[in-house]
Amino acid sequence: MKCYHMTKVDNLCSISKLGLVPGNGENSKLINDEKVKVFFSEGFTGAIALYVDFNIVYNQVKQKEIILNDYQLEQKVLTSDCLEDYLGDGIYLSFDMGEITNERNFENGCTDQMISPDIINVVVLKDEEGNIISYSRFDIIHYMMSVTPLNDIKYYGVTYPNSPTFQEATIRIQGKVGKYYKQNQNLIEHYKDHHYQLDEVPLISFVDDYKNNKKCL
Repeated sequence: MKCYHMTKVDNLCSISKLGLVPGNGENSKLINDEKVKVFFSEGFTGAIALYVDFNIVYNQVKQKEIILNDYQLEQKVLTSDCLEDYLGDGIYLSFDMGEITNERNFENGCTDQMISPDIINVVVLKDEEGNIISYSRFDIIHYMMSVTPLNDIKYYGVTYPNSPTFQEATIRIQGKVGKYYKQNQNLIEHYKDHHYQLDEVPLISFVDDYKNNKKCL
């Protein structure tokens, strides 16, 4: 299983040296998750479901429908123009699950295990000629949406007392994702109508290339 982790470009240099280390960053705090873990999603379906949930929570905070425990984080949301502005320049990292144990579910997965930089890649979007055209998390997630039918997004993961059935959870998630698909149809169709494909670049190579081109990480 391929796993995906969203992060800021500014974090790449550190991750290329230390790997993904259990922590609790702004993305976790935005959804009031206090666990100190390495967070990830399983496959395109998990990454899509998590991104849509981020978008929902962001808009709820923006509209003051919910209050965050972190005042500074809340102000950052309120003063941003949109989710893309709030999240900033970022990428998707990928790694194979292998022996990693997912403690939760396909969307909001987590583990106590450190993920070695040696197995981490940067996800990039290429054109039909194999040229890298983007590493932006926003381009990547909308490409994932363009090739992932709504009915393919199905809940699975750990069950808890009083938790909904997998079928109930799937209906709820498909409802949220379906609404996002409809509201952003033109954006998603753009990636469907062009000859794009995803590829991966080893993290360490990606960082070295940035340094060689004197780009700041």
